[in-house]
Amino acid sequence: MMTKRAAVATAASLIFSTLLVKTNANATTAAQAPAGPYVRWAELEISPAKLAEFREASRDIAAPTLQEPGVVAFHSAAEKGNPTQVRVLEVYADAAAYGTHLQSPHFQRFAQASQPVLVARRVYDTVPILLGAKPGITSPAPHVRVAELEIHANQLDAYKAAVRQEIEDSIAVEPGVLAIYSVALKDQPTHLRFFEIYADEAAYRAHIVSPHFKKYVETTQSMIAARKLFEMDSPVLGIKNAH
Repeated sequence: MMTKRAAVATAASLIFSTLLVKTNANATTAAQAPAGPYVRWAELEISPAKLAEFREASRDIAAPTLQEPGVVAFHSAAEKGNPTQVRVLEVYADAAAYGTHLQSPHFQRFAQASQPVLVARRVYDTVPILLGAKPGITSPAPHVRVAELEIHANQLDAYKAAVRQEIEDSIAVEPGVLAIYSVALKDQPTHLRFFEIYADEAAYRAHIVSPHFKKYVETTQSMIAARKLFEMDSPVLGIKNAH
């Protein structure tokens, strides 16, 4: 999952911002959803002939989306070497904020522009495990990773505890770890998704040799039933200066 960057900022300049959310309620609509962060995960397949159009539409929607009061973070990236496969992570203050986003003019334009370029689209409601991020993403060459894990059901609580601690430590002590978002698919709670942002590849490489990451690997290796790890490319990243 992660790494560390050698020497970037002083400890005083590191700002730790983490959301710890545990909820089992239905989050499909604003009326049903509990208060708190509302996170959507999307897996998109783009027509190879339409990649340029999709990337332009994604860039166009990013800035106005972040201007919405209820939007916390909005990230997308494509699999490296397989650019038609795109992951999107959207974090809203609550489900009502997501509903407001859907009605916005910029989303309506994006929906219209992206419809002809999509081959397949899978969107999931999620239950956040831990959303950890430093305010703002200013790196000129961010390194993005996505992980898809399946956890043994009888080990799920223990795994969540271990990964929360690992994320907290990584955000707090590693200057090059910019964000690690961990969520479970709402209808498949043993299926977890991670969207990880590092200052650069060196930060990632340093992270995976850090003591807290090594401890996480040793603690959880028997808890993980299956995993897929992806290096990502062409990221469009946006996060508010504070949660």
